[in-house]
Amino acid sequence: MSTKILQLKARNDDSEIRLSKGENYYPKTSADAVAGLDKLIAKQVVTYQSATETDDGLMTAADKKKLNKIKTEPLEGLKFKSPDGSIFVLSVDNDGKPVFTKEESDVH
Repeated sequence: MSTKILQLKARNDDSEIRLSKGENYYPKTSADAVAGLDKLIAKQVVTYQSATETDDGLMTAADKKKLNKIKTEPLEGLKFKSPDGSIFVLSVDNDGKPVFTKEESDVH
C-alpha cells in the first residue's frame, strides 16, 4: 500500500494564505480528520509498564536496580578504592574540611 499525496491548485489569489492563482499547494490535515487512522495508530503504539527491580519495563530490571542505588540527597560520604584495593570513605567534618577514613575489611 502506498501513501497518496494530494496536491491542489489555488483557484484565485489569496493573500491571507499567501497563494497566487494557479499555485500548487498541499493541504494540511490531522490524524483525526482521516476516518480510522486513530485506531491504526493506536495499534502501533508501543506501551511499557513501569520497571521494578525484578521486572523489566521501560528499562531493564537490572538498570532499575542500579538507578535506585543513586542517592539524590546530600551524601554523608563517598567511597574510593585505592590501587591496592583498600576502600576509603571521603566525608567532611563540621567545619567542612575533608576527612578520609579507611573502611575496615570484613576479610581476615
